[in-house]
Order: sequence, then C-alpha cells, then structure tokens
Amino acid sequence: MSRAPWSRREVLRGAACTALAGLLPARAQALGDATRLDIAQISLTSGTLLRPRAWERLLYEVAQTTSVETLGRAPALAPEDLALFDHPLAVLVGDGTLPVLSEEAVASLSRYLQYGGFLFVDDASGLEHSAFDASVRALCARLFPTRPLAPLPRDHSLYRAFFLIHHPVGRLARAGWLEGVCVGEVTPLIYCRDDLSGALERGEDGRERYAVQPGGETQRREAIKLGINLVLYALTSNYKQDITHVRRLMEEGRL
Repeated sequence: MSRAPWSRREVLRGAACTALAGLLPARAQALGDATRLDIAQISLTSGTLLRPRAWERLLYEVAQTTSVETLGRAPALAPEDLALFDHPLAVLVGDGTLPVLSEEAVASLSRYLQYGGFLFVDDASGLEHSAFDASVRALCARLFPTRPLAPLPRDHSLYRAFFLIHHPVGRLARAGWLEGVCVGEVTPLIYCRDDLSGALERGEDGRERYAVQPGGETQRREAIKLGINLVLYALTSNYKQDITHVRRLMEEGRL
C-alpha cells in the first residue's frame, strides 16, 4: 500500500515549522516518532488536572480495538509550547477556574487547531454550573470569536467514528450530549461536561479510581467506547481538509 503524501502529524509539524522557521528550539524540530499516537495534556498554572493514566489507558484500548499504533504516553505541555504541534490530539481537563491565557498562548493554540490539531476539553468538576465551564466558554470565545460552542447534532460523525454512540457518557451521565465548535465540515474542539477522563482514570494499583454514576461498569464501558471514537475522529475527521487548507495557505504566501 502506498503511503499517503502527508500524515496528520506531518501537516501539523510542517505548518508550525514553516510559519515559525528559525524560531523553533531543537527539541520541537526533532522528527520524533511519526507513526504512533500519543495524547498531549495541556497544563495551565491553575484549574487544570493531569490524568496521564486515563489517557494511557485510552491509548491501550485504542491499540487493542483498532489498527492505530500508540505510544501509551501523555506528556504535559503548555498551550504555547511548540512541541504541541507534534501531537494531533490534545486534551484539556479541569475542575476549576482557568487563568486568562496570554495572547501568545491563544494564538499558538488557535494556530494548532487551524492546522489540523484536535482539542478535547473535559469538565471533571461534576457540577452543573462550574467555574471550569465558565472558563472554557470564555476561552472558546477567544479561540473562535465568530463560531459558537454548541451541542453536536445527533448525526455528527464523532458518534459513529468507530462505535455507534447513542448517549455520550463519562464518569457522570448528566448532560447527555457533547458540545463542539464546528468550522465548516469539521469540529476541531469538542467539550464534555460529564468527566470522561474520570471514567478512564486508574490509581497506581491499577484499580478504577472513581465510581461511575449512575450506570456503573456498563456506563464505564460506554465511556471507553466514546474515548475510542474521539481518537478515531481526531485522526480522520478532516485529514483531506487539513492538507487542502495548509497547501492553500502556502500557495497564497500566508504560510
């Protein structure tokens, strides 16, 4: 089978390196492992949670269930870290008020999403009206000033990216839907208010860390399916559009 001319990771890296040529540190310019998937955790000074075991578990489930090859790691990165462009999938998990990001951080994260990166945002607070939720909505307004964060339609391709998902759930099953920001035919940012990572998280002893309510282990299995769908959607949703978009920017001299 012939190799696709551009991979998602190469699109991201090529776009970032072209736009910021000469400014990248050696670490960000390194090619790295271009064939296996990991998940970047966005870490801020407050409000965010790091749950590497949750994402390592999801990567394991993806590798066992699909043909996607994974690295089984979840490095923590700041939003303005250019190494973010080495990761097609990033997550932002939190339970409190997020700090107001600098213009540099917002511009970098916006560029990451424009060039084909995917961001999954997960509210772990378990609250109906959380400080994290308010912060996420304010951040989305800065990242996408002309596009609203809104519930995904029931026929959104995320819900059938691998498994058929009727009711998205996490550690909780309160909201009953996911939200996202749609840009044309793609959705580069998806937001869950039911703590998906909490359903995936394990302790150091390998046991489930949090009880899943109200559906118990059946609900946890559904949350794992949703996580697998998220990974598959992040990798395949806008592959052709990524290439076309980046090439158009290059042809116009804007990249």
